[in-house]
Amino acid sequence: MKQLRCRLRIAVLSVGVICGSACAADYPSEKDYLQELPIVLSASRLSQPISETPNAITVIDRDMIVASGARNIADVFKLAPGMYVGYASGHAPIVSYRGLTDEYARRMQVLVDGRSIYLPIFGQVDWAELPLDIGDIERIEVIRGPSAASHGSNSVQGVISIFTRHASDAHKAEVSTRQGNAGVSDVTARFGGAGESWDYRVTLASRGDSGFDPLSGITSIPLNDNSRTQLINTRINYHPTGSDSLDIRLGCSDSTRQLGDLVTKRTANGLFTGLRDQKAGSDFEQLTWLRTFAGNSDLQLNYYHIGRNTKDQRYSTPCVDCAPTALNLIASGSYPLFEDAVIHRHDLEMQHTLSTSPDNRVVWGMGARHDSATAQNNLRYSPTWREYRLFAHDEWRITSASLINIGAMAEKNALRQTRVSPRVSYNHHLTSRDTLRASISVAYRNPEMTEELGNQSAQLNNVGGKQWAWHNISAAGGLGPEKTIAREIGYIRQLDEAGSTLDVRVFHDQIGDIIWVDLAADPNSIVTPRSFQSDFNAFYSGLEGTLNYKLGTRSRLIVNYAHQVAGASPSRISPIAAINASLQSYAYKYRETVPLNNASLLFSHDFSGGMQLGMGFYHIDPVRSLDAGTMQPLTRYLDLRVAQRFGSWLGNGKRSGSGEIALVVQNALSDHYFDYSTQTRNKRRAYLTATLEF
Repeated sequence: MKQLRCRLRIAVLSVGVICGSACAADYPSEKDYLQELPIVLSASRLSQPISETPNAITVIDRDMIVASGARNIADVFKLAPGMYVGYASGHAPIVSYRGLTDEYARRMQVLVDGRSIYLPIFGQVDWAELPLDIGDIERIEVIRGPSAASHGSNSVQGVISIFTRHASDAHKAEVSTRQGNAGVSDVTARFGGAGESWDYRVTLASRGDSGFDPLSGITSIPLNDNSRTQLINTRINYHPTGSDSLDIRLGCSDSTRQLGDLVTKRTANGLFTGLRDQKAGSDFEQLTWLRTFAGNSDLQLNYYHIGRNTKDQRYSTPCVDCAPTALNLIASGSYPLFEDAVIHRHDLEMQHTLSTSPDNRVVWGMGARHDSATAQNNLRYSPTWREYRLFAHDEWRITSASLINIGAMAEKNALRQTRVSPRVSYNHHLTSRDTLRASISVAYRNPEMTEELGNQSAQLNNVGGKQWAWHNISAAGGLGPEKTIAREIGYIRQLDEAGSTLDVRVFHDQIGDIIWVDLAADPNSIVTPRSFQSDFNAFYSGLEGTLNYKLGTRSRLIVNYAHQVAGASPSRISPIAAINASLQSYAYKYRETVPLNNASLLFSHDFSGGMQLGMGFYHIDPVRSLDAGTMQPLTRYLDLRVAQRFGSWLGNGKRSGSGEIALVVQNALSDHYFDYSTQTRNKRRAYLTATLEF
């Protein structure tokens, strides 16, 4: 019912909207250096060429997304150096930076049009159910390194900032369908219009597949992973004057995912892994008002709400051959485990940008966030968390060749802890095409709800006067934030007038008080409960590079490479010997959570006659997931995309319609490869997409 109301709200706002021309983009006035370099918006909240940002940043534009043949949003991030993309199941993508520790990338902020989409409770991003179609993405900016000074908590390793296409870009109606093996079946419709003061765009999409195939001889793995997601996404822009603009963004999605083991494990941990369908509904509403003033100044107010309603209800299966035998009596019945969850986030922010002199620009602002969650089987109670932030950033051009960026964000988190995250960088243009950057920053990650309040349990039957329970999570609470100190030196070279670039950096990050799984005591539980404590100190060091080379007007080559090392040591000593041994073991394995080398290559070429070719090659050295306890082997694969554009003409230069047919083959050179889970395999997959514009 809630999702129906969401669709009705979007339909009412979409129908009858008269659209106008797009607002002009805001570009920086400094044109002395590197005019052809991409302009980015997210690094410091100021529009800057990538040679003048305080952090290393990767821009993934629309052409790159299309050439890669990516079907879902998660796969796009393979095009950023140092990024990891894998799958826990056919419908559970994992996207992380600086290697992989577990399934949840809690140390990376993710924004869509300035809207934070990492979810309360676990602090993860659910890429599979986002109410966003990949065809609506204009570009992605990936900040490689801590950026809490600009984007706050959860930005301790990096920031992904996704920008969607403007409402005025959908001046044609478009319908596409995608069909392929592994049950791939997607349909998308997009339409919009433009007028004097209104623009609008509406996208409806449905996507689904049958997940991964099992390995022969493996029967106790989560291969019940079919999925289907349906979504609607709307963007409306109202610009009554040349100085005022109001963006209205709305969207919702409904997802169905199959979960559980095909063959139930005969262990206490497998009591609640029976087959089931998980239902999830997501929605968002966002209003952004922008007023521009004379003198390169503007004021922006941004409000958004995100909501998520998950239903995951199942019953235990009997443990008929557990050891010790007593467990067979304890777990012989059928017990409910309802992991339903309702999440809401409200966020309000004001941002003011101004030029104080020809050589100085400032952006400052403040914001407040309200998170609430109800998850009776995962949290001790239904929390309401309020967070507040105050930020400022100053860009000072000392000379025409020298630039300093200084910024900081002060945050008061829901646990009433206040931290300040500063950042300083110095950018020096050695020549009109060569730039050096040096920066240092501090960032914090606040504990998530599960880490502070987690309590997952189910009561079993009474045996011999003892009430037994299955108690999986029992958070002790009282945690403090993780702290990161990051240092980097970067070099950017503009290679030609076409905008080809070379971007290289070296970095060293230190993270203190990493929150990790800790064991807890519960003598009545048939499994050992997990709590959370600040268990580790770690470091990450390495070198990253990107070559973006334009081979004439029709060809483009992008090469990404990252060489990384990591290490950790326990930050505490437990009085329990078994816990100390576990911490030492995890600390030793921590160095394996980053691949020593990973690389990607994307080549695209436009032939005459409307034919396009895209080739993506990906390499990942062996890497370990600490929570899965497995080692991902060396992974290499090639993706291919071949497309043919077509059009029909009425004469006099008028076209009645156009379209495209594209064939994508993923993992073209091999029958399978393994990533996050070595018990599932990514087989060769092919699908055909037909698109018609009219």
